[in-house]
Amino acid sequence: MNVATLRGFSIFLVAATFHIVSLVMEWRDLATVTKFALMPTLIVGVVLVGRRWLARPDFLLIAALVLAWVGDIFVGDAAGASFIVGLGAFLAAHVVYFLLFVRALKSRRVPRLALVLVFWWGGLLAVLHDDLGVFFVPLAVYGATLGASTAAALATNPLIAAGAVLFLASDTALAWSLFSPMAVWWQSDAVIMALYAAGQLLIAWGVVSRQRSVRKGSERRSLER
Repeated sequence: MNVATLRGFSIFLVAATFHIVSLVMEWRDLATVTKFALMPTLIVGVVLVGRRWLARPDFLLIAALVLAWVGDIFVGDAAGASFIVGLGAFLAAHVVYFLLFVRALKSRRVPRLALVLVFWWGGLLAVLHDDLGVFFVPLAVYGATLGASTAAALATNPLIAAGAVLFLASDTALAWSLFSPMAVWWQSDAVIMALYAAGQLLIAWGVVSRQRSVRKGSERRSLER
């Protein structure tokens, strides 16, 4: 990440740092405020970095981040009705990400590594089956969508691919912590949110970098005519 890009995403980096520290220190009120600030500050960063390169924001990316923000607001306690609203928002975000990643594919061939995703989510559902109850079907659908978006991301650029894998790891850890009675580990909330914040940042950075590359390619072709 160059200095200009770092400066553009600095507001998000500050919000994410405060959020993770507040989780570690158990400052619940600050953790709530900073969690709800993550996606808005990342959107600001996307716009600022894009403006530096004289490019319009990618509206699919903005839409995915807005949906993720809604998910951040509603996903919390799996026992609450709001969990389904949050899950639906994240499901929609991954559908938008899938469309965004397909558009950015370097190759129509998805890496074989993507096959691991089938076994990953199927294994997780099998392990958590007895604890999921009524959430089994919604989480199965969500997992299929998440797997599809991650598979598409693996065929884009390294930044987007790394971000999608971190997002996948975050969602896996979140599902495990919410539904498995054995899932208690030190600073689980901080770990989950660190993975999530890093994943979203890398995806956004990767998409903006691709915009820059596409713009440079267009300008080069214009000069050659």
